[in-house]
Amino acid sequence: INESNGKWTDQHRLSGIAYVYARLQFDADAFPNGLPNISAIVQGKKLFDPRTSTTVYSTNPALAIRDYLTDNIYGFGSSSSEIDDTSFTTAANICDENVTLSGGGTEKKYTINGTFESNGSPKQILENLLSPMGGEVIFSNGTFKAKAAKYVSPTVTLDEGDLRGSIALQSRRSRRDNFNAVKGVFTSPDNNFIAADYPAFTSTTFQNEDNGEQMFLDLDLPYTTSVSMAQRLAKIALFRNRQQITLDMPCKLKAFQLNVGDTVSITNQRFGFSSKVFEVGEWNIVFENDANGIPV
Repeated sequence: INESNGKWTDQHRLSGIAYVYARLQFDADAFPNGLPNISAIVQGKKLFDPRTSTTVYSTNPALAIRDYLTDNIYGFGSSSSEIDDTSFTTAANICDENVTLSGGGTEKKYTINGTFESNGSPKQILENLLSPMGGEVIFSNGTFKAKAAKYVSPTVTLDEGDLRGSIALQSRRSRRDNFNAVKGVFTSPDNNFIAADYPAFTSTTFQNEDNGEQMFLDLDLPYTTSVSMAQRLAKIALFRNRQQITLDMPCKLKAFQLNVGDTVSITNQRFGFSSKVFEVGEWNIVFENDANGIPV
């Protein structure tokens, strides 16, 4: 306060804001290159947890995303009624699952550690926040729903009797969109939290399927600080990409109960599918008219 020349008083408390006050005494020998960069390891904003109705510090990605969606200052400013807390609770529980490591010990399945600039693109910020749990956020029926990367068995089955038209099937991705290995950078604690390469995740099986040519996807994980977690996310991205069969299915209202991200069993004799599991990647309503122009 004394050194602020009257610009600060004891009422300037910076409540709720992370800050550091540093006082440096000039020394040409100590600081030959000018002012040094000052950094600190800090705990981030306290997050509301719908599972316990408490607001505490957490590294759970689902809770961080919920906070970003509801924050009125730097986030989306959504109301609590626009948040599907059932889905966020499920996603948060998945993130908190303990995973046994090959070298011994355990760690949480997914955590988030990092910062972002509030002047960034909200869409890009949200995508980056989703990266440490390999998930997605869906806006459906007026609410945001969260999904963390984990296989969930389907509860809905669609077959020929549920169709309203012919199926369009694509069996393979284009070569441009295909890959059989994943590499990238993460935030390394061993490198003073500076971005560093994590060990690439490769697959000999997939490489052989691609005539022996190794093709990499660059997957950067700015909010991941664990090597094993980074490789876990890289493996998910690789195996998800290799599930290359996609269907465009015009269905009756039975499919109305499905949402983007849900799994569904498809049975179709012509294609040889018997309870084959697919993930809903896109969903929309199509209105059709009969020969007289009447909606059907």
